[in-house]
Amino acid sequence: MQNITSNTRIIPIFGNPIKHSLSPIMQNAWLIENKLDFIYLAFEIKTKDLGQAVQSIKILNMVGANITVPHKNDVIKYLDSVDKSAKIIGSVNTIVNKKGKLIGYNTDGNGLISDLNSKKIELKNKIVLVVGAGGASKAVLFALNKLKVKKIYLTSRTYTTAKNISKLYRNINPIEINKISGDLLQQVDCIINSSTCGMNLNDKLPFEIKKYKNNIILYDLIYNKLTPFKKFAVKHNLKYFSGEGMLIHQGSIAFEMWTNIKPNTKKTLTLLKNFMR
Repeated sequence: MQNITSNTRIIPIFGNPIKHSLSPIMQNAWLIENKLDFIYLAFEIKTKDLGQAVQSIKILNMVGANITVPHKNDVIKYLDSVDKSAKIIGSVNTIVNKKGKLIGYNTDGNGLISDLNSKKIELKNKIVLVVGAGGASKAVLFALNKLKVKKIYLTSRTYTTAKNISKLYRNINPIEINKISGDLLQQVDCIINSSTCGMNLNDKLPFEIKKYKNNIILYDLIYNKLTPFKKFAVKHNLKYFSGEGMLIHQGSIAFEMWTNIKPNTKKTLTLLKNFMR
């Protein structure tokens, strides 16, 4: 158990909603294991209050912070500087407080790559459909290009958003969500859900899936929820992976940025499963 003292420093995660997050369980376990006098806490922050929340990192001399949905894009304007990769991605999920200067990073892309590698999911020269065009999807697209994916189809509830993001890389093909056909899905090796579809209990698949490759893989950034993609994969006995692996890998990268210590992640998944539905 952590001993909270007057010297204990805070690392917050800002998001909305945030109560489902397993990051505090994971990060605090690493902090305790490494005997660090820090505590990781979750705060539900409204968009209108984000600027003040970010300023509190400086005011309260916090170590840094994690940023999650829906603030990954908006947070950039409140930072002193942003890392090169985060600039390319266009979103920030990790802040480091360096002597009063707030530096933004994005660990999601490399976290995804590490998780795909650990699961032996080979996407080089493959075709991937990415669902969603928010801050998380930009990190996914960054990762897929590092992995040298052959072609990416990008879809979103708002086609204009997908079209604009597709300009980031030459191999992205934006497609309207109501035009995703069986013929297209039969080309796709992997579907990655980076949207919020599945965060709400009554969410349904954003498009119909009837025809698809027999060995298609479904990868869902959402974790700890029975999403429509998970329901579909279970029903049709398809390979499915949820986002807790990516959560662990991106979180370990952030932890090392704050502490200069690489955490031991071997027992983390077992720990998180105790808190998952």
